[in-house]
Order: sequence, then C-alpha cells, then structure tokens
Amino acid sequence: MKVKQTIEELNAQLTSLYKEKEELQSALGVSDARDVILMVRNLEAQLCALYEERQESLQSEPEPR
Repeated sequence: MKVKQTIEELNAQLTSLYKEKEELQSALGVSDARDVILMVRNLEAQLCALYEERQESLQSEPEPR
C-alpha cells in the first residue's frame, strides 16, 4: 500500500513539473531553468544599460535659461 501511494505521489509531482515546463515554453519560448535564468540576467543587463544611457542623456542636455 505504501509503495502504491509513493508511486502516485511521484507521478503527481512529475505531471506537475511537466505542466510547469510546458507553461514556461508557451509563455517564454524556453523551459530549461538555465535558459530562463540567462534570459532574466540578460534582461537585467539591458535594463541597466538603458538606465545608464538615460542618465547620461539627461546629464549631457544643456540647462534651460
């Protein structure tokens, strides 16, 4: 009885993991954890670069008279 329950729980966990991977693939085009992490890090880097460019742009503008 205990073995059957354990197998059912493992099957439920596996089904849940596959569902999560399918959701990631559908929403982001990737489902591997490393790819998702890389995607987030790249987006963070792009956002930091955008903020830096914006800050430089604001500092280089002439002051109004």
